Amino acid sequence: MRKFVLLSFIVGLFLPTATFAGSTNAAPTGPKTVNVGQEFNVVFYLYGAKDVDTFRLHGSFTQDMFEYRASKPTGVFQNVSPGTYIDQANGIFSFGAFTLSSHANGNAPAAVMTFRAKKAGTGYIQLTTNSRVLSAGEDQIGTVGRLTIEVTTKAAPPAQPQPLPSEVSPEELAISLRSTTHPDPDAWYATSTVTAVWELAGKAVKKTYVGFDDSPDGPAEKETDQKTATFISKLDGTWYVHLGVDLKDRTHENAHLRVQIDTVPPHPIVPVTDQTLVPASIPNTLRFAALDDTSGIDHYEVWIDGKFVTSTQLQAYPLTHQTVGKHKVLVKAFDRAGNNVSGTTEYEIVSEIVPIAKRASLLWLWLILVCVVVAVLWINHWIASGKKKKTRRIGFKK
Repeated sequence: MRKFVLLSFIVGLFLPTATFAGSTNAAPTGPKTVNVGQEFNVVFYLYGAKDVDTFRLHGSFTQDMFEYRASKPTGVFQNVSPGTYIDQANGIFSFGAFTLSSHANGNAPAAVMTFRAKKAGTGYIQLTTNSRVLSAGEDQIGTVGRLTIEVTTKAAPPAQPQPLPSEVSPEELAISLRSTTHPDPDAWYATSTVTAVWELAGKAVKKTYVGFDDSPDGPAEKETDQKTATFISKLDGTWYVHLGVDLKDRTHENAHLRVQIDTVPPHPIVPVTDQTLVPASIPNTLRFAALDDTSGIDHYEVWIDGKFVTSTQLQAYPLTHQTVGKHKVLVKAFDRAGNNVSGTTEYEIVSEIVPIAKRASLLWLWLILVCVVVAVLWINHWIASGKKKKTRRIGFKK
């Protein structure tokens, strides 16, 4: 019996602690190598999921190397949870989503984040252990993963569309593809109608094809004899115009143009103040934050009593040098496409209460002083009365 107990104790010591951990692991997946200036997607997977209906992924990334561009839920998760945010300055994020229909099982994609490589080096995108994966309110989280990415100095394709060279050899083909409605591939636009124009020079052209989708490499399948085309994006996000050219020498050339579309304003913003009724001498701060599902928040505008006060990327503003009375605050949140949403709050500056407090303190001091004086007089009177009585008793005895 003793040997059995000892054996059980030893086996218990060496059992792996992961036995008691959750059953669903979460990790980011994506490219191992990217170029400076290149955009890339990171897909967050849930491995070994069992009827997962909600998740909250907390994580961090190398902020001086990677610029956050966009995020969205994927797979069965189609609803973004409140409290989702990306903090580029500190390189942290918290992304949550849930499903009201089918649940995630097995190895399931949960979210997609888009980043742009800013400089060469080795960076990371990782999840932290406070992430949560829930099934009917029960946390299933096991281990969390980390993605290491090497950024090379290899030049990325030109960001801006290039004009045709002044001279083109008949042995070469020059293509200029640009958009008149979305001219800057790095900018976000609030219109879903995209107009593209192109010019060709050099080699003899046989046929031209165009295409429009969310894939960076195409294809271009619709034949056209025009030099312009108009497309409409079905959803917000990053889209691509594709141009394919069949040449008479039986070769084929392609060109691609990225356009970024965000037509939806940020989520509602609710500004608040630390104090709603406060003297001017007491510090007070206005706080606000907004979320945007596609292009991200670009900046905030603060208006007080109908007057513009500041434009800021911070999420707080100190309320100083305010006059006595009620004040109305309007905060506007702008995404990178220029869409905006606003919220209001009010606070009131009251007259200083410090002098009143001082007068109250003095009043109490005077009352205490009067009580002390009265007490001293009463004690003296009591002592004097006692001495007189004693003198009378002594005189009576004699």
